Amino acid sequence: MKLDPKDLQILQALQRDARQSLAALGKRIGLSQPAMSERVRKLEDAGVIEGYGARVNLRALGVGLQAIIRIETTHAFIARYVALFESMDEVLEADRVTGEDCFIVRCAIAEPADLQRVVDTLAAHGSVTTSLVLSSPVRKVVTVQAARRHGGHGGLSP
Repeated sequence: MKLDPKDLQILQALQRDARQSLAALGKRIGLSQPAMSERVRKLEDAGVIEGYGARVNLRALGVGLQAIIRIETTHAFIARYVALFESMDEVLEADRVTGEDCFIVRCAIAEPADLQRVVDTLAAHGSVTTSLVLSSPVRKVVTVQAARRHGGHGGLSP
């Protein structure tokens, strides 16, 4: 799907606040409510918008620690690890990567004993390297400027 600048503005605005009404968003970027609804539906149908969600404050839930865990394993255990990640409540994200590591996993944990249990579980089929997250000072959304800078790669085009 080729995206025009209005589509990119819609994506940027929805990433910042998906709860805003389409009418209000359309007014801000110069589209009628029916035109906004149609564009958003097309973005959803094309898989550009995969879903909507809430950003949850983990500390407010009593989960004050996060860890980044790098896992090095063999190809034979890739599918087992994916299933394991999906079954573990502590796993927030798992990325399969190139290089010496096979996966980089972000976990949320309440206390150090939970981290020990998670590490022990993940070390079943490979070696793990763990880092505690001190802070996350930068969280970005896909921006119109970034999409333009990348010349439309990945389906984003001005």
